[in-house]
Amino acid sequence: MKTKKANKINITETYLEIGDYFMERDWYQPAIKVISKAIEVNPNIAVAYERRGLAYGHMCEYENAITDFMIAIKINPTCAGTFCNLGLAHYKLWCFDEAIKYYSKAIILDTTVSLFYLNRGLAFYNAGQCKKAIADYNKAIKLKTSDSLVYTYRGEALADLGKIDQAIADYDKALTLNPGDIHAYAGRALVVSLPASAE
Repeated sequence: MKTKKANKINITETYLEIGDYFMERDWYQPAIKVISKAIEVNPNIAVAYERRGLAYGHMCEYENAITDFMIAIKINPTCAGTFCNLGLAHYKLWCFDEAIKYYSKAIILDTTVSLFYLNRGLAFYNAGQCKKAIADYNKAIKLKTSDSLVYTYRGEALADLGKIDQAIADYDKALTLNPGDIHAYAGRALVVSLPASAE
């Protein structure tokens, strides 16, 4: 009995390793096929559903990705990364309230990941909640001060609130960290000619 169980685990791990090999090379369709075989052998491994969900996401098949992430969460409800991926899949479908819900669950499980706050901030911003977006960007920056993208996105939100001087400062910071940040250049160009805010 133990040998049969061990063989099942070994076969599953082999399929997942092959799936990882395909994923690393952006071969998502073959990855999905081989990870599906791993799931057929052992349907109770959360990581298999998560990896297949990621492959679906890369192929813009977000509904399938969501289905797999939900199964992964049912098997392992304590993985913050899976909730983040679930949030991202909803975000890609422009379901911003759902994205915020799942990003928030990821943050409850792990408050130390800058990306979770950045992603939720983007969802808040696209849901028209600039102040909440800025609050999340602030938390993301505290956790990772070297990420130029966070400054760029915060600059965008600040500009929308009419805080032009602060927005320019954020775009400048982003460009200091990453001189090739085209988004920061474009954002700065849009706001630099606007009247300075009274701060």
